Amino acid sequence: MTFTIETLQGRLVELFRRIIGHGQLSQGYLFAGDTGTGKMELAQWIALRLFCQHVDAAGNPDGTCSECRRILSGNHPDVVVVAPEGQTIKVDEIRFLKSELSKRGMETNQRVFIIQDADKMTTGAANGLLKFLEEPAPQTYLILTTSAKNQLLPTVLSRLQIIDFQDLPRPELIKRLQAQKIPANDAALLAHMTNSVTVASDLAASDWFNPLKERLWQWLTHVQQHNGQAFVAVQTQIVPLVKDKIAQGQALAVILLLYQDILAVHFDQRGDLSFPQAEKTLTSWAENTTVAKLLQQMEAVLQAQRYLNANVSFQNTLEDLTLKLL
Repeated sequence: MTFTIETLQGRLVELFRRIIGHGQLSQGYLFAGDTGTGKMELAQWIALRLFCQHVDAAGNPDGTCSECRRILSGNHPDVVVVAPEGQTIKVDEIRFLKSELSKRGMETNQRVFIIQDADKMTTGAANGLLKFLEEPAPQTYLILTTSAKNQLLPTVLSRLQIIDFQDLPRPELIKRLQAQKIPANDAALLAHMTNSVTVASDLAASDWFNPLKERLWQWLTHVQQHNGQAFVAVQTQIVPLVKDKIAQGQALAVILLLYQDILAVHFDQRGDLSFPQAEKTLTSWAENTTVAKLLQQMEAVLQAQRYLNANVSFQNTLEDLTLKLL
């Protein structure tokens, strides 16, 4: 049986295949990485590998034995998953986990505990884990997953082996977004804006993403034509659409991606464009500029991002950028 995690994080699967094969599995891990990078899939793969009745010669679980089927269906008594209820993992949930951590396996001598989105633990809940982390029970393995490891208590982090997950390869991210019925052109842009499937899906579902990309395209068309309408469009078309700091930051990110596309086309590197549907127009723009000018324009966009981060108003930031580009 082939597991999704082998495609997402083949290097890490090989690492844990060797670790488990040599009997060197640590009792506490933190899997850190963006949403969709395979943290839970790898945690499940480790549980499968530990309990599988028919591990093959290469050290892979078969995924079909009775133990594997129970893990895959979430019904194995010695593989316990704790996930947030609402926005936090509360003390009561960790209290239950602690009581389970002190018990022997119900059917074997080993147990696997997985805490999903561990950054959502309350301080009390996180402190409740420390006793186990300081004195782990034999053959008991604890795996925490997070997309924000800097939000975990340092005392918890210091007692875990931290495994950082690589970003999803862009083609894989695009494929996953298209599987969620996001159009191919939107998926191409979103895959450059974020590496998180969840964040990309939320952006695509927002009420401002589609109109924003269309208005920014119109704005850049005016800029490329040296048309003063670009300056007018800032206040009338773009600013009313992006009401919060996140959307404003994304607007500047899209502008930078537009210029990166022009530069990529200039060097005939067309395989990974943010706006593949506009390749013909991008080519026309690339043919009428120089690399030096493109780099100067991209530096102006980067400067605009710095202004926004320094709390200069978005309208002033984009108007200033527009004047520089015109």
